Amino acid sequence: MDASALYDALFSPQSVAIVGASGTPGKTTARPLEFLRQHGWAGAVYPVNPARRAVLGERAWPSLASLPTVPDHVLVLTPADAAVDAIRQCAELGVPVATVVADGFLPGDPAGTSRRRALREVLDRSSLRLLGPGSLGTANLHSHLTLTGNAAFRDPALPAGNIFVASQSGSAIGALLSRGAEMGLGFRSMVSTGAELDLSLGEICAASVDDPLVASYALFMENIEHAEDLRRFAEAAAGRGKPVVAYKLGRSQAGAQLAVTHTGAVAGDDAVSDALLSDLGIARVNTFDALLEAQGVARQIALSSTGRPPRVGVVSTTGGGGAMIIDC
Repeated sequence: MDASALYDALFSPQSVAIVGASGTPGKTTARPLEFLRQHGWAGAVYPVNPARRAVLGERAWPSLASLPTVPDHVLVLTPADAAVDAIRQCAELGVPVATVVADGFLPGDPAGTSRRRALREVLDRSSLRLLGPGSLGTANLHSHLTLTGNAAFRDPALPAGNIFVASQSGSAIGALLSRGAEMGLGFRSMVSTGAELDLSLGEICAASVDDPLVASYALFMENIEHAEDLRRFAEAAAGRGKPVVAYKLGRSQAGAQLAVTHTGAVAGDDAVSDALLSDLGIARVNTFDALLEAQGVARQIALSSTGRPPRVGVVSTTGGGGAMIIDC
């Protein structure tokens, strides 16, 4: 699958299936269908639940194989073992992209290792691309695609704009959505990458660089495990004049360890990550709000390192206040 087809399947599918869709309003597994209907997404939606004939008043299908068409994107909401079976079915049917929400795939756990191996075997034998596991899905705020169970997407007025968000943390996309709305900022698309067993943050972002509706990038990062994908993306974004700002966890060793406990990634030296991001021309910020606040600045000036010591100008109404800022 080329980058354009991947991008469309992730963010502009014509049809989606939701495996494990719940008929209980408000439940996490019911939210994706609720949100898609609430926001008026125009594509075809197929709830798949063999235990129900209807989900939230809509026809439920017993299996992926029973659908009238092969969906462009399948969101799998089931527990881990059932998710592996669903991914096998996706591969057999020729589904382009599937997202697995479930955890239970950590490499340090024997059962998790076995499930990861099973997923990897399916992917190696097919053309299926996988988002996750541990992903909270994708959203395209221009087309009203909300293929996610993140509760923040219940907001009736989703802020559409030109910032592309990619997060290795699922909950962070909701926090950024809410903060952005408060700041008057809007988003083109948002993705939670999860454990990146297949699709990496860098590869997904690279697929988006030719989208004219993307002006800049906000990355919420927990680790850098696919550095070459990140490099290819950063070079492509720089070549198109689209700045990249990153907030990466793990400035402390304890924070680094905590950040990777749910993905199984390796906690690396933060100084190495800092040097890599600088080398790639990715501006690193140290506060969550700055990830959004820096977007406008990044589009006006180059934020990448030039090798010179940083220079800061301070404008203040009081000498004492200015001195405090200078000390910081």
